[in-house]
Amino acid sequence: MRFFFHTQYYFSKQVVDDLAQIAPIIERIRQALRKKDIHQMRKINDECLRELSVQFDRMPYLLALLSYSLGKILSKPRYWKRTGVLEFMRGLDSELEAAGGYAESENEKRLGGRLEKILGRLEKLDLRDKRFVKDVLTKARLKVASTLYAQGFSLGKAQEVTGIDKREILSYAGQTMMFDRVREEKGIGERLAKLRELFS
Repeated sequence: MRFFFHTQYYFSKQVVDDLAQIAPIIERIRQALRKKDIHQMRKINDECLRELSVQFDRMPYLLALLSYSLGKILSKPRYWKRTGVLEFMRGLDSELEAAGGYAESENEKRLGGRLEKILGRLEKLDLRDKRFVKDVLTKARLKVASTLYAQGFSLGKAQEVTGIDKREILSYAGQTMMFDRVREEKGIGERLAKLRELFS
């Protein structure tokens, strides 16, 4: 059993069966948010995307969207000075704490629901530039869609999972050389293991 987000940056294959493994990464997101640590938030997002390049799972997907969005918001310090934003982020801290509790108790339904609720709250974040936040969430889905497509998902499936237009996925994957990046992440051992799973 591979450990979730250790030095190799991998989730366990049994991530859905052992949701308690997700609690530490939620806590890392929470601490990065508290410290306004952009570097750590981006590192967490990279780890989520690495996992998605091996296999798709709902929880890593939601965590990838969340860590990417929060990283982008953290990179805009001017937003933190606006009325209500600090209070909003404190509320987000409580939501993340609750999500961590659901992960520890392995309540998949409530965990997924809580993570989606957090993303919904982010989308409704009352900033002067509301388009910025919505664009961040769209970009997060686009990045995930391109990763999934590059790792072998059909274009239609990548669109279905993320809601991103096929042309945008193709354009982003090409501009960012996503295929080359995913190819580097997937070692020969992982590819063989994946093939064995497919044909067993």
